[in-house]
Amino acid sequence: MSSIPIRHRPIFDGLETGEDKMAAAMKEYEILKNTDEDGLDFANKTSMWIAFERDLESKREDRLFNDPLAKHFSEPYGQRLSDAMSFGLQVGVFDPPGSDIGFGLEGHVMYTAARTRLINDHIEKWMKGVKGDKQVINVGAGVDTRPYWLYCLSHATSYWEIDTVSVIKYKHTILDGLEKKGQLPCLMCPIRTVSMDVGKESIVNVLSEAYKFDTSIPSCWILEGLIMYLKRADVEQLMDSISQLSQTSSYLILNFSTNMPATSSPSIDELDELLSVANWKKVDRLMFGEEGFHYDRYPKNKPANKIVGFAMYEKE
Repeated sequence: MSSIPIRHRPIFDGLETGEDKMAAAMKEYEILKNTDEDGLDFANKTSMWIAFERDLESKREDRLFNDPLAKHFSEPYGQRLSDAMSFGLQVGVFDPPGSDIGFGLEGHVMYTAARTRLINDHIEKWMKGVKGDKQVINVGAGVDTRPYWLYCLSHATSYWEIDTVSVIKYKHTILDGLEKKGQLPCLMCPIRTVSMDVGKESIVNVLSEAYKFDTSIPSCWILEGLIMYLKRADVEQLMDSISQLSQTSSYLILNFSTNMPATSSPSIDELDELLSVANWKKVDRLMFGEEGFHYDRYPKNKPANKIVGFAMYEKE
């Protein structure tokens, strides 16, 4: 694996024991989990966490991608979340005691880099394989800005970004500021922005009635870091909605975690079965660290992660 940059995390300064580090992390989490004055809840704030870590990857000489806008979307919560969550994620997900994987506190940073590249690659592969008009829909898009820098999207008729009103407002305030300064790159394709809460509203109703969503062309759906924050019934409804809106040759890129309580989200095996009934064929399932999902961001000769992964499906 390429070197893992070890980043200073002030939150843990002077703390020697795991207990003290976890206590500091939990104290920060208790603050960050509260909805702020702009309406951003914890799940909303995690979009800045991903932006911060995408920016870290973009600054590497051996970077897996170059997201020139990520640096503008990491404040005020990106580094705070990345730092505060790193210890718990080391212990619970990426480098548990006794596993000797070798990530230390940097597991999620490496995971963010690899998963961003994985999604990019699958979008590009799908784009090349589907002729004619096609669209990409990012559900729970956060502050993702792929239409400004991922070249293969120049072959898409549109890129849909769906997220809550508070996230969309935050995102477009920054984009508008960059545009006024002449710092916003040209779009690869048109963006359609949809403000809605997928945990409370039906994307079938919203897209079909308010946005005249085109169900006659293939769609590539991105669900990155989303279903972990939804209830079981909401995930099941979302899968059903995506199926209703998807034409043959549509594609689904689904990020999942295996350590979610059964009451909060269907397991990935249950989702396989649910999607199969709706004529989705599973193309691949990859856990972080497996061949095809490490990109030299995972220690060599170590067992793949058992918790975080992606599943890809094609509509037949």
